[in-house]
Amino acid sequence: MGTEYGDIDGHAVLDSLSDALFTVDKQGRLSYANQRLLDVLDTSDDALLGEPLAALEPFIDRGFDDLAAAIEDVRSGTHSDRRVEVEAGLPEATSVPVDARVTLFDESGVSGALVVLRQLRHEAQRFRAMFERHSAPMLLIDPDSGRIEKANRSAVEFYGYDADQLHEMSIQEINCLSPEQIARERERAKREDRNHFLFEHRLESGDVRDVEVHSSPVTIEGQTLLFSIIHDVTQREESRRELQVFREAVEQAGHSVIITDAAGVIEYVNSAFESVTGYESEEVVGRTPRVLKSGKQDDRFYDRLWGTVLSGKVWEAELVNQRKSGELYYVEHTIAPIVEDDEITNFVAVQKDITERKLKEKRLSELHRVLRHNVRNELAAIRGNAELLANELDGEAHEQLEWILERADALTETSEKITRLQQRIDHDYDGGAVCRPKTVIPELVADARELYPDAEIHTDVEPVVVRMGAATCRRLLFELLENAIVHNDREVLKVGITVETPGGDAKRVRLEVSDNGPGIPPQERTAVELDAEDPLKHGSGIGLSHIHWLVTDHGGEVEISDNDPRGSTVTLWLPRAESHTE
Repeated sequence: MGTEYGDIDGHAVLDSLSDALFTVDKQGRLSYANQRLLDVLDTSDDALLGEPLAALEPFIDRGFDDLAAAIEDVRSGTHSDRRVEVEAGLPEATSVPVDARVTLFDESGVSGALVVLRQLRHEAQRFRAMFERHSAPMLLIDPDSGRIEKANRSAVEFYGYDADQLHEMSIQEINCLSPEQIARERERAKREDRNHFLFEHRLESGDVRDVEVHSSPVTIEGQTLLFSIIHDVTQREESRRELQVFREAVEQAGHSVIITDAAGVIEYVNSAFESVTGYESEEVVGRTPRVLKSGKQDDRFYDRLWGTVLSGKVWEAELVNQRKSGELYYVEHTIAPIVEDDEITNFVAVQKDITERKLKEKRLSELHRVLRHNVRNELAAIRGNAELLANELDGEAHEQLEWILERADALTETSEKITRLQQRIDHDYDGGAVCRPKTVIPELVADARELYPDAEIHTDVEPVVVRMGAATCRRLLFELLENAIVHNDREVLKVGITVETPGGDAKRVRLEVSDNGPGIPPQERTAVELDAEDPLKHGSGIGLSHIHWLVTDHGGEVEISDNDPRGSTVTLWLPRAESHTE
Protein backbone atom coordinates (compact mmCIF):
# COMPACT_ATOMS: atom_id res chain seq x y z
CA MET A 1 0.00 0.00 0.00
CA GLY A 2 1.22 3.42 -0.83
CA THR A 3 2.08 5.88 1.93
CA GLU A 4 2.14 9.66 2.17
CA TYR A 5 5.22 11.77 2.02
CA GLY A 6 3.29 14.98 2.68
CA ASP A 7 0.23 13.77 4.64
CA ILE A 8 -2.42 13.08 1.99
CA ASP A 9 -5.84 12.14 3.35
CA GLY A 10 -7.86 9.47 1.68
CA HIS A 11 -4.90 7.41 0.49
CA ALA A 12 -6.96 4.21 0.77
CA VAL A 13 -9.26 5.54 -1.97
CA LEU A 14 -6.34 6.56 -4.15
CA ASP A 15 -4.72 3.15 -3.69
CA SER A 16 -7.84 1.47 -4.99
CA LEU A 17 -7.80 3.35 -8.32
CA SER A 18 -6.83 1.51 -11.50
CA ASP A 19 -4.99 4.61 -12.69
CA ALA A 20 -1.42 5.19 -11.63
CA LEU A 21 -1.07 8.36 -9.58
CA PHE A 22 1.73 10.34 -7.95
CA THR A 23 2.47 13.79 -6.57
CA VAL A 24 5.49 16.06 -6.86
CA ASP A 25 6.23 18.64 -4.18
CA LYS A 26 7.60 22.15 -4.59
CA GLN A 27 11.16 20.83 -4.46
CA GLY A 28 10.49 18.51 -7.39
CA ARG A 29 10.56 15.34 -5.28
CA LEU A 30 8.10 12.49 -5.51
CA SER A 31 5.88 12.98 -2.46
CA TYR A 32 3.26 10.26 -3.02
CA ALA A 33 2.70 7.19 -5.23
CA ASN A 34 -0.43 5.05 -5.15
CA GLN A 35 -0.35 1.28 -5.11
CA ARG A 36 -1.04 0.98 -8.88
CA LEU A 37 2.12 2.91 -9.69
CA LEU A 38 4.19 0.99 -7.14
CA ASP A 39 2.98 -2.31 -8.64
CA VAL A 40 3.84 -1.20 -12.17
CA LEU A 41 7.29 -0.10 -11.09
CA ASP A 42 7.72 -3.18 -8.89
CA THR A 43 9.03 -1.03 -6.07
CA SER A 44 8.07 0.27 -2.64
CA ASP A 45 7.24 3.72 -1.42
CA ASP A 46 10.34 3.71 0.79
CA ALA A 47 12.50 3.27 -2.31
CA LEU A 48 10.60 5.82 -4.46
CA LEU A 49 9.35 8.65 -2.30
CA GLY A 50 11.71 11.57 -1.82
CA GLU A 51 13.41 10.79 -5.12
CA PRO A 52 13.52 13.37 -7.94
CA LEU A 53 11.09 13.06 -10.85
CA ALA A 54 13.85 11.53 -12.97
CA ALA A 55 13.33 8.29 -11.03
CA LEU A 56 10.27 7.71 -13.21
CA GLU A 57 12.11 8.24 -16.51
CA PRO A 58 12.74 4.48 -17.10
CA PHE A 59 8.97 3.96 -16.79
CA ILE A 60 8.11 6.63 -19.37
CA ASP A 61 9.15 5.30 -22.79
CA ARG A 62 8.19 8.43 -24.71
CA GLY A 63 7.24 11.95 -23.72
CA PHE A 64 9.10 12.23 -20.37
CA ASP A 65 10.40 15.74 -21.19
CA ASP A 66 6.85 16.87 -22.10
CA LEU A 67 5.57 15.46 -18.80
CA ALA A 68 8.33 17.15 -16.82
CA ALA A 69 7.58 20.47 -18.53
CA ALA A 70 3.86 20.13 -17.76
CA ILE A 71 4.60 19.40 -14.08
CA GLU A 72 6.88 22.43 -13.87
CA ASP A 73 4.19 24.66 -15.46
CA VAL A 74 1.68 23.58 -12.80
CA ARG A 75 4.14 23.72 -9.87
CA SER A 76 5.24 27.22 -10.87
CA GLY A 77 1.67 28.44 -11.29
CA THR A 78 1.98 29.08 -15.05
CA HIS A 79 -0.95 26.73 -15.63
CA SER A 80 -3.49 25.29 -13.22
CA ASP A 81 -3.62 22.04 -15.20
CA ARG A 82 -1.89 20.48 -18.18
CA ARG A 83 -2.53 17.43 -20.27
CA VAL A 84 0.09 15.54 -22.23
CA GLU A 85 0.28 12.17 -23.92
CA VAL A 86 3.13 9.81 -23.14
CA GLU A 87 3.93 6.16 -23.72
CA ALA A 88 4.55 4.08 -20.62
CA GLY A 89 5.69 0.52 -19.99
CA LEU A 90 2.86 -1.35 -18.27
CA PRO A 91 2.87 -5.00 -17.19
CA GLU A 92 0.18 -5.95 -19.72
CA ALA A 93 1.94 -4.29 -22.70
CA THR A 94 5.40 -3.37 -23.77
CA SER A 95 4.47 0.27 -24.35
CA VAL A 96 1.01 1.85 -24.48
CA PRO A 97 -0.35 5.37 -24.92
CA VAL A 98 -1.09 7.00 -21.59
CA ASP A 99 -2.99 10.21 -20.91
CA ALA A 100 -1.14 12.18 -18.22
CA ARG A 101 -3.20 14.87 -16.49
CA VAL A 102 -1.35 17.27 -14.24
CA THR A 103 -3.28 19.46 -11.74
CA LEU A 104 -2.37 21.74 -8.88
CA PHE A 105 -2.46 19.93 -5.50
CA ASP A 106 -2.81 21.71 -2.16
CA GLU A 107 -3.78 19.71 0.92
CA SER A 108 -3.21 20.53 4.58
CA GLY A 109 -0.70 23.21 3.74
CA VAL A 110 1.28 20.90 1.49
CA SER A 111 1.17 21.82 -2.21
CA GLY A 112 2.57 20.43 -5.42
CA ALA A 113 1.51 18.75 -8.65
CA LEU A 114 -0.85 15.79 -8.80
CA VAL A 115 -0.29 13.52 -11.82
CA VAL A 116 -2.85 10.93 -12.93
CA LEU A 117 -1.69 8.42 -15.55
CA ARG A 118 -4.63 6.85 -17.34
CA GLN A 119 -4.17 4.15 -19.93
CA LEU A 120 -6.15 4.96 -23.07
CA ARG A 121 -8.88 2.58 -24.10
CA HIS A 122 -8.31 0.38 -27.13
CA GLU A 123 -10.41 2.55 -29.44
CA ALA A 124 -8.71 5.70 -28.23
CA GLN A 125 -5.32 4.08 -28.69
CA ARG A 126 -6.13 3.25 -32.26
CA PHE A 127 -7.44 6.78 -32.92
CA ARG A 128 -4.35 8.40 -31.41
CA ALA A 129 -2.06 6.13 -33.41
CA MET A 130 -3.93 6.86 -36.62
CA PHE A 131 -3.99 10.58 -35.87
CA GLU A 132 -0.27 10.81 -35.23
CA ARG A 133 0.94 8.63 -38.09
CA HIS A 134 -1.44 9.62 -40.88
CA SER A 135 0.08 11.25 -43.97
CA ALA A 136 -2.74 13.82 -44.20
CA PRO A 137 -2.59 16.92 -41.97
CA MET A 138 -5.06 16.53 -39.08
CA LEU A 139 -6.22 18.92 -36.39
CA LEU A 140 -8.37 18.62 -33.27
CA ILE A 141 -10.15 21.96 -32.78
CA ASP A 142 -12.28 23.35 -30.00
CA PRO A 143 -15.57 24.10 -31.80
CA ASP A 144 -16.40 27.03 -29.52
CA SER A 145 -13.12 28.95 -29.39
CA GLY A 146 -11.37 27.62 -32.50
CA ARG A 147 -8.30 26.75 -30.44
CA ILE A 148 -6.11 24.03 -31.94
CA GLU A 149 -5.96 21.34 -29.25
CA LYS A 150 -3.86 18.87 -31.20
CA ALA A 151 -2.00 18.75 -34.51
CA ASN A 152 -0.38 15.67 -36.01
CA ARG A 153 3.10 15.51 -37.50
CA SER A 154 1.80 15.97 -41.07
CA ALA A 155 0.03 19.17 -40.00
CA VAL A 156 3.24 20.45 -38.44
CA GLU A 157 5.09 19.80 -41.72
CA PHE A 158 2.31 21.26 -43.89
CA TYR A 159 1.73 24.50 -42.02
CA GLY A 160 5.41 25.09 -41.19
CA TYR A 161 4.89 25.83 -37.50
CA ASP A 162 6.38 23.62 -34.81
CA ALA A 163 3.97 21.60 -32.64
CA ASP A 164 4.14 23.94 -29.65
CA GLN A 165 3.32 26.95 -31.84
CA LEU A 166 0.32 25.22 -33.39
CA HIS A 167 -1.03 24.20 -30.00
CA GLU A 168 -0.95 27.86 -28.92
CA MET A 169 -2.83 29.00 -32.03
CA SER A 170 -6.45 29.10 -33.12
CA ILE A 171 -7.80 28.13 -36.53
CA GLN A 172 -8.65 31.81 -37.07
CA GLU A 173 -4.91 32.47 -37.45
CA ILE A 174 -4.72 30.00 -40.34
CA ASN A 175 -8.07 30.22 -42.14
CA CYS A 176 -8.32 33.26 -44.45
CA LEU A 177 -12.03 33.81 -43.80
CA SER A 178 -13.18 36.40 -41.29
CA PRO A 179 -13.47 35.25 -37.65
CA GLU A 180 -17.26 35.54 -37.91
CA GLN A 181 -17.40 33.33 -40.99
CA ILE A 182 -15.07 30.77 -39.42
CA ALA A 183 -17.23 30.64 -36.26
CA ARG A 184 -20.32 29.97 -38.40
CA GLU A 185 -18.58 27.16 -40.25
CA ARG A 186 -17.35 25.59 -36.98
CA GLU A 187 -20.89 25.67 -35.66
CA ARG A 188 -22.19 23.97 -38.82
CA ALA A 189 -19.55 21.25 -38.43
CA LYS A 190 -20.37 20.85 -34.72
CA ARG A 191 -24.09 20.41 -35.50
CA GLU A 192 -23.11 18.09 -38.36
CA ASP A 193 -25.07 20.27 -40.82
CA ARG A 194 -22.02 20.09 -43.05
CA ASN A 195 -18.72 18.23 -42.93
CA HIS A 196 -17.03 19.17 -46.20
CA PHE A 197 -15.47 22.60 -46.73
CA LEU A 198 -13.21 24.42 -49.18
CA PHE A 199 -11.01 27.03 -47.50
CA GLU A 200 -7.85 29.03 -48.05
CA HIS A 201 -5.24 28.39 -45.33
CA ARG A 202 -2.20 30.58 -44.75
CA LEU A 203 1.07 28.81 -43.96
CA GLU A 204 3.83 30.05 -41.67
CA SER A 205 5.75 31.15 -44.81
CA GLY A 206 2.89 33.44 -45.81
CA ASP A 207 1.87 31.27 -48.76
CA VAL A 208 -1.85 30.65 -49.14
CA ARG A 209 -3.02 27.17 -50.11
CA ASP A 210 -6.41 25.93 -51.26
CA VAL A 211 -7.50 23.16 -48.86
CA GLU A 212 -10.36 20.71 -48.75
CA VAL A 213 -11.38 20.07 -45.13
CA HIS A 214 -13.46 17.19 -43.79
CA SER A 215 -14.54 18.12 -40.27
CA SER A 216 -16.72 16.16 -37.85
CA PRO A 217 -17.31 16.26 -34.08
CA VAL A 218 -15.64 13.59 -31.93
CA THR A 219 -15.64 13.05 -28.17
CA ILE A 220 -12.25 12.52 -26.55
CA GLU A 221 -11.97 12.14 -22.77
CA GLY A 222 -15.41 13.67 -22.39
CA GLN A 223 -14.54 16.72 -24.51
CA THR A 224 -16.23 17.42 -27.86
CA LEU A 225 -13.72 18.49 -30.52
CA LEU A 226 -13.79 18.97 -34.29
CA PHE A 227 -11.68 16.31 -35.99
CA SER A 228 -10.48 18.01 -39.20
CA ILE A 229 -8.66 16.27 -42.03
CA ILE A 230 -6.95 18.68 -44.42
CA HIS A 231 -6.09 17.98 -48.07
CA ASP A 232 -4.01 20.39 -50.14
CA VAL A 233 -6.00 20.93 -53.37
CA THR A 234 -4.17 24.04 -54.60
CA GLN A 235 -3.11 22.49 -57.89
CA ARG A 236 -6.58 21.08 -58.50
CA GLU A 237 -8.24 24.42 -57.79
CA GLU A 238 -5.76 26.30 -59.98
CA SER A 239 -6.48 23.87 -62.81
CA ARG A 240 -10.21 24.27 -62.22
CA ARG A 241 -9.93 28.07 -62.34
CA GLU A 242 -7.79 27.93 -65.49
CA LEU A 243 -10.30 25.57 -67.07
CA GLN A 244 -13.15 27.90 -66.14
CA VAL A 245 -11.34 30.86 -67.71
CA PHE A 246 -10.62 28.76 -70.80
CA ARG A 247 -14.25 27.67 -71.11
CA GLU A 248 -15.49 31.24 -70.73
CA ALA A 249 -12.97 32.46 -73.32
CA VAL A 250 -13.95 29.71 -75.74
CA GLU A 251 -17.64 30.42 -75.20
CA GLN A 252 -17.06 34.10 -75.95
CA ALA A 253 -14.88 33.40 -78.99
CA GLY A 254 -16.30 34.57 -82.30
CA HIS A 255 -15.18 31.42 -84.12
CA SER A 256 -16.47 27.86 -83.89
CA VAL A 257 -14.47 25.66 -81.52
CA ILE A 258 -14.66 21.87 -81.54
CA ILE A 259 -12.86 19.54 -79.11
CA THR A 260 -12.71 15.84 -79.95
CA ASP A 261 -11.09 12.80 -78.41
CA ALA A 262 -8.16 11.04 -80.05
CA ALA A 263 -10.54 9.10 -82.33
CA GLY A 264 -12.19 12.29 -83.58
CA VAL A 265 -15.41 11.92 -81.58
CA ILE A 266 -16.79 15.33 -80.57
CA GLU A 267 -16.69 16.05 -76.83
CA TYR A 268 -17.41 19.78 -76.83
CA VAL A 269 -18.56 22.62 -79.12
CA ASN A 270 -18.98 26.27 -78.19
CA SER A 271 -21.97 28.52 -78.75
CA ALA A 272 -20.43 30.04 -81.90
CA PHE A 273 -20.44 26.57 -83.45
CA GLU A 274 -24.15 26.28 -82.70
CA SER A 275 -24.85 29.69 -84.27
CA VAL A 276 -22.80 29.03 -87.42
CA THR A 277 -23.82 25.42 -88.12
CA GLY A 278 -27.38 25.38 -86.81
CA TYR A 279 -26.65 22.26 -84.73
CA GLU A 280 -27.24 22.22 -80.97
CA SER A 281 -24.44 20.86 -78.81
CA GLU A 282 -26.50 17.80 -77.87
CA GLU A 283 -26.92 16.93 -81.55
CA VAL A 284 -23.19 16.63 -82.31
CA VAL A 285 -21.50 15.53 -79.06
CA GLY A 286 -20.70 11.84 -79.48
CA ARG A 287 -20.57 12.17 -83.27
CA THR A 288 -17.66 13.10 -85.55
CA PRO A 289 -17.12 16.33 -87.52
CA ARG A 290 -18.29 14.38 -90.60
CA VAL A 291 -21.70 15.77 -89.68
CA LEU A 292 -20.50 18.98 -91.43
CA LYS A 293 -19.13 17.20 -94.50
CA SER A 294 -20.25 18.83 -97.75
CA GLY A 295 -18.75 16.42 -100.27
CA LYS A 296 -16.68 19.24 -101.79
CA GLN A 297 -13.39 17.76 -100.54
CA ASP A 298 -12.15 14.40 -101.79
CA ASP A 299 -10.68 11.52 -99.78
CA ARG A 300 -7.12 12.65 -100.47
CA PHE A 301 -7.89 15.94 -98.75
CA TYR A 302 -8.92 14.13 -95.55
CA ASP A 303 -5.99 11.72 -95.82
CA ARG A 304 -3.63 14.71 -95.76
CA LEU A 305 -5.55 16.20 -92.83
CA TRP A 306 -5.27 13.06 -90.68
CA GLY A 307 -1.69 12.43 -91.74
CA THR A 308 -0.75 15.91 -90.51
CA VAL A 309 -2.52 15.94 -87.13
CA LEU A 310 -1.67 12.34 -86.23
CA SER A 311 2.01 13.23 -86.68
CA GLY A 312 1.54 15.89 -83.98
CA LYS A 313 1.50 18.88 -86.35
CA VAL A 314 -1.05 21.67 -86.78
CA TRP A 315 -3.19 21.47 -89.91
CA GLU A 316 -4.63 24.54 -91.65
CA ALA A 317 -6.76 24.82 -94.78
CA GLU A 318 -9.83 26.36 -96.35
CA LEU A 319 -12.76 24.06 -96.99
CA VAL A 320 -16.47 24.00 -97.67
CA ASN A 321 -18.79 22.75 -94.93
CA GLN A 322 -22.52 22.18 -94.83
CA ARG A 323 -24.85 23.66 -92.22
CA LYS A 324 -27.74 21.71 -90.71
CA SER A 325 -30.03 23.53 -93.14
CA GLY A 326 -28.07 22.13 -96.09
CA GLU A 327 -26.52 25.51 -96.92
CA LEU A 328 -22.86 25.42 -97.90
CA TYR A 329 -20.34 27.78 -96.30
CA TYR A 330 -16.59 28.42 -96.44
CA VAL A 331 -14.31 28.14 -93.39
CA GLU A 332 -10.68 28.63 -92.49
CA HIS A 333 -10.07 25.45 -90.54
CA THR A 334 -7.25 24.86 -88.02
CA ILE A 335 -6.76 21.60 -86.11
CA ALA A 336 -4.17 21.17 -83.35
CA PRO A 337 -3.44 17.94 -81.46
CA ILE A 338 -3.23 17.96 -77.64
CA VAL A 339 -0.37 15.73 -76.51
CA GLU A 340 0.22 14.35 -73.01
CA ASP A 341 3.12 12.00 -72.22
CA ASP A 342 3.84 11.66 -75.96
CA GLU A 343 0.26 10.48 -76.61
CA ILE A 344 -2.41 12.42 -78.50
CA THR A 345 -5.40 12.71 -76.18
CA ASN A 346 -7.57 15.26 -77.98
CA PHE A 347 -7.87 17.52 -81.00
CA VAL A 348 -8.94 21.17 -80.90
CA ALA A 349 -10.41 22.61 -84.10
CA VAL A 350 -11.15 26.27 -84.77
CA GLN A 351 -13.32 27.22 -87.74
CA LYS A 352 -13.62 30.78 -89.01
CA ASP A 353 -16.59 31.42 -91.28
CA ILE A 354 -15.16 33.18 -94.38
CA THR A 355 -18.20 32.79 -96.64
CA GLU A 356 -18.74 36.54 -96.98
CA ARG A 357 -15.08 37.11 -97.81
CA LYS A 358 -15.05 34.37 -100.43
CA LEU A 359 -18.17 35.79 -102.06
CA LYS A 360 -16.57 39.24 -102.18
CA GLU A 361 -13.42 37.75 -103.70
CA LYS A 362 -15.48 36.04 -106.37
CA ARG A 363 -17.33 39.26 -107.17
CA LEU A 364 -14.07 41.22 -107.34
CA SER A 365 -12.52 38.56 -109.55
CA GLU A 366 -15.48 38.75 -111.89
CA LEU A 367 -15.39 42.53 -111.97
CA HIS A 368 -11.65 42.40 -112.61
CA ARG A 369 -12.15 39.99 -115.49
CA VAL A 370 -14.84 42.16 -117.09
CA LEU A 371 -12.85 45.35 -116.56
CA ARG A 372 -9.67 43.81 -117.95
CA HIS A 373 -11.56 42.55 -120.98
CA ASN A 374 -13.22 45.92 -121.62
CA VAL A 375 -10.03 47.94 -121.05
CA ARG A 376 -8.04 45.69 -123.35
CA ASN A 377 -10.66 45.90 -126.11
CA GLU A 378 -11.15 49.66 -125.79
CA LEU A 379 -7.42 50.32 -125.74
CA ALA A 380 -6.94 48.17 -128.81
CA ALA A 381 -9.59 50.22 -130.62
CA ILE A 382 -8.05 53.50 -129.48
CA ARG A 383 -4.59 52.40 -130.56
CA GLY A 384 -5.79 51.16 -133.94
CA ASN A 385 -7.58 54.40 -134.76
CA ALA A 386 -4.68 56.50 -133.48
CA GLU A 387 -2.24 54.62 -135.73
CA LEU A 388 -4.48 55.23 -138.78
CA LEU A 389 -4.63 58.96 -138.01
CA ALA A 390 -0.89 59.14 -137.37
CA ASN A 391 -0.23 58.03 -140.93
CA GLU A 392 -2.29 60.91 -142.29
CA LEU A 393 -1.28 63.72 -139.95
CA ASP A 394 1.97 65.53 -139.30
CA GLY A 395 3.28 68.34 -137.19
CA GLU A 396 1.71 69.07 -133.83
CA ALA A 397 -1.28 66.83 -134.47
CA HIS A 398 1.05 63.88 -135.14
CA GLU A 399 2.90 64.55 -131.87
CA GLN A 400 -0.39 64.50 -129.97
CA LEU A 401 -1.29 61.17 -131.55
CA GLU A 402 2.09 59.81 -130.53
CA TRP A 403 1.28 60.88 -126.94
CA ILE A 404 -2.06 59.06 -127.19
CA LEU A 405 -0.29 55.91 -128.38
CA GLU A 406 2.19 56.13 -125.50
CA ARG A 407 -0.65 56.49 -122.97
CA ALA A 408 -2.47 53.55 -124.52
CA ASP A 409 0.67 51.40 -124.26
CA ALA A 410 1.13 52.48 -120.63
CA LEU A 411 -2.47 51.58 -119.75
CA THR A 412 -2.09 48.24 -121.50
CA GLU A 413 1.07 47.51 -119.51
CA THR A 414 -0.69 48.56 -116.28
CA SER A 415 -3.59 46.21 -117.05
CA GLU A 416 -1.20 43.34 -117.72
CA LYS A 417 0.72 44.15 -114.54
CA ILE A 418 -2.48 44.01 -112.49
CA THR A 419 -3.32 40.68 -114.08
CA ARG A 420 0.09 39.25 -113.20
CA LEU A 421 -0.14 40.47 -109.61
CA GLN A 422 -3.67 39.09 -109.29
CA GLN A 423 -2.38 35.71 -110.45
CA ARG A 424 0.27 35.86 -107.73
CA ILE A 425 -2.41 36.55 -105.12
CA ASP A 426 -4.66 33.77 -106.41
CA HIS A 427 -2.08 31.06 -107.00
CA ASP A 428 1.22 31.80 -105.30
CA TYR A 429 0.18 32.59 -101.75
CA ASP A 430 0.79 29.75 -99.32
CA GLY A 431 1.02 30.11 -95.57
CA GLY A 432 3.99 27.73 -95.55
CA ALA A 433 5.82 29.18 -98.60
CA VAL A 434 9.00 31.20 -98.04
CA CYS A 435 11.25 33.58 -99.94
CA ARG A 436 14.98 34.16 -99.51
CA PRO A 437 15.78 37.78 -100.46
CA LYS A 438 19.51 36.99 -100.39
CA THR A 439 18.91 34.70 -103.39
CA VAL A 440 16.21 36.68 -105.20
CA ILE A 441 17.60 40.22 -105.02
CA PRO A 442 20.89 39.64 -106.93
CA GLU A 443 18.89 38.15 -109.83
CA LEU A 444 16.47 41.10 -109.85
CA VAL A 445 19.32 43.62 -109.70
CA ALA A 446 20.99 41.93 -112.67
CA ASP A 447 17.75 42.18 -114.69
CA ALA A 448 17.27 45.84 -113.67
CA ARG A 449 20.84 46.77 -114.68
CA GLU A 450 20.29 45.22 -118.06
CA LEU A 451 17.08 47.21 -118.57
CA TYR A 452 18.36 50.40 -116.93
CA PRO A 453 22.16 50.51 -117.36
CA ASP A 454 22.42 54.09 -116.03
CA ALA A 455 21.04 53.18 -112.61
CA GLU A 456 23.39 52.72 -109.64
CA ILE A 457 21.97 49.96 -107.45
CA HIS A 458 23.46 49.13 -104.04
CA THR A 459 22.37 46.23 -101.84
CA ASP A 460 22.86 45.19 -98.22
CA VAL A 461 20.96 41.97 -97.63
CA GLU A 462 21.04 39.74 -94.55
CA PRO A 463 20.47 35.99 -95.02
CA VAL A 464 16.91 35.93 -93.67
CA VAL A 465 13.76 34.19 -94.84
CA VAL A 466 10.28 35.75 -95.10
CA ARG A 467 6.89 34.09 -95.19
CA MET A 468 5.83 34.81 -98.76
CA GLY A 469 5.76 32.74 -101.92
CA ALA A 470 8.94 33.13 -103.96
CA ALA A 471 7.16 34.30 -107.16
CA THR A 472 5.09 36.88 -105.27
CA CYS A 473 8.19 38.08 -103.42
CA ARG A 474 10.14 38.38 -106.68
CA ARG A 475 7.38 40.38 -108.37
CA LEU A 476 6.95 42.64 -105.35
CA LEU A 477 10.65 43.44 -105.13
CA PHE A 478 10.97 44.08 -108.86
CA GLU A 479 7.95 46.43 -108.71
CA LEU A 480 9.63 48.45 -105.97
CA LEU A 481 12.95 48.51 -107.80
CA GLU A 482 11.43 49.50 -111.13
CA ASN A 483 9.29 52.24 -109.53
CA ALA A 484 12.39 53.70 -107.88
CA ILE A 485 14.16 53.83 -111.27
CA VAL A 486 11.52 54.87 -113.83
CA HIS A 487 10.16 57.74 -111.70
CA ASN A 488 13.63 59.11 -110.97
CA ASP A 489 14.47 62.50 -112.54
CA ARG A 490 18.17 62.62 -111.67
CA GLU A 491 21.04 62.29 -114.11
CA VAL A 492 22.66 59.78 -111.78
CA LEU A 493 19.96 57.37 -110.62
CA LYS A 494 20.71 55.85 -107.23
CA VAL A 495 18.73 53.04 -105.60
CA GLY A 496 19.53 51.22 -102.36
CA ILE A 497 18.05 47.90 -101.17
CA THR A 498 18.43 46.86 -97.53
CA VAL A 499 17.11 43.71 -95.85
CA GLU A 500 17.65 43.21 -92.10
CA THR A 501 16.12 42.16 -88.78
CA PRO A 502 16.51 45.31 -86.63
CA GLY A 503 17.16 44.91 -82.94
CA GLY A 504 17.18 41.14 -83.14
CA ASP A 505 13.45 41.07 -83.96
CA ALA A 506 12.66 37.36 -84.15
CA LYS A 507 9.31 37.84 -85.87
CA ARG A 508 9.74 40.47 -88.59
CA VAL A 509 12.08 41.42 -91.42
CA ARG A 510 12.57 45.02 -92.60
CA LEU A 511 13.03 45.49 -96.35
CA GLU A 512 13.81 49.00 -97.57
CA VAL A 513 14.10 50.42 -101.10
CA SER A 514 15.46 53.99 -101.19
CA ASP A 515 16.05 56.34 -104.15
CA ASN A 516 17.21 59.88 -104.87
CA GLY A 517 14.25 60.78 -107.08
CA PRO A 518 11.57 63.47 -106.68
CA GLY A 519 9.73 61.57 -103.94
CA ILE A 520 6.30 60.02 -103.84
CA PRO A 521 3.43 62.56 -104.10
CA PRO A 522 1.57 63.13 -100.80
CA GLN A 523 -1.82 62.01 -102.15
CA GLU A 524 -0.32 58.79 -103.46
CA ARG A 525 1.56 58.18 -100.20
CA THR A 526 -1.62 58.70 -98.16
CA ALA A 527 -3.64 56.41 -100.40
CA VAL A 528 -1.11 53.61 -99.99
CA GLU A 529 -0.57 53.98 -96.22
CA LEU A 530 -4.30 54.25 -95.43
CA ASP A 531 -5.29 51.62 -97.99
CA ALA A 532 -7.95 54.01 -99.26
CA GLU A 533 -8.36 56.62 -101.95
CA ASP A 534 -10.39 59.80 -102.06
CA PRO A 535 -12.34 59.64 -105.31
CA LEU A 536 -11.50 63.29 -105.94
CA LYS A 537 -7.81 62.94 -105.02
CA HIS A 538 -6.72 59.54 -106.21
CA GLY A 539 -3.15 58.53 -106.85
CA SER A 540 -1.70 57.13 -110.02
CA GLY A 541 0.53 54.56 -108.35
CA ILE A 542 -1.24 51.30 -109.10
CA GLY A 543 2.05 49.51 -108.46
CA LEU A 544 2.36 50.83 -104.90
CA SER A 545 -1.27 50.00 -104.15
CA HIS A 546 -0.74 46.43 -105.23
CA ILE A 547 2.42 46.26 -103.17
CA HIS A 548 0.40 47.37 -100.16
CA TRP A 549 -2.27 44.75 -100.82
CA LEU A 550 0.29 42.00 -101.22
CA VAL A 551 2.21 42.90 -98.07
CA THR A 552 -0.85 43.26 -95.83
CA ASP A 553 -2.31 40.05 -97.26
CA HIS A 554 0.80 38.30 -95.94
CA GLY A 555 0.54 39.89 -92.49
CA GLY A 556 3.00 42.72 -93.12
CA GLU A 557 3.04 46.53 -93.13
CA VAL A 558 4.09 49.29 -95.56
CA GLU A 559 5.68 52.59 -94.53
CA ILE A 560 6.73 55.48 -96.82
CA SER A 561 9.18 58.17 -95.71
CA ASP A 562 11.47 60.82 -97.17
CA ASN A 563 15.02 59.83 -98.02
CA ASP A 564 17.83 62.07 -96.84
CA PRO A 565 18.77 64.33 -98.60
CA ARG A 566 16.34 63.63 -101.45
CA GLY A 567 13.98 60.96 -102.62
CA SER A 568 11.79 58.38 -100.94
CA THR A 569 12.15 55.24 -98.88
CA VAL A 570 9.56 52.48 -99.03
CA THR A 571 9.81 50.14 -96.01
CA LEU A 572 8.15 46.75 -95.94
CA TRP A 573 7.75 44.86 -92.67
CA LEU A 574 7.34 41.19 -93.57
CA PRO A 575 6.76 38.17 -91.28
CA ARG A 576 9.92 36.19 -90.73
CA ALA A 577 10.01 32.44 -91.31
CA GLU A 578 11.31 29.96 -88.71
CA SER A 579 15.06 30.19 -88.20
CA HIS A 580 15.65 26.58 -89.26
CA THR A 581 14.46 27.47 -92.76
CA GLU A 582 17.09 30.19 -93.22
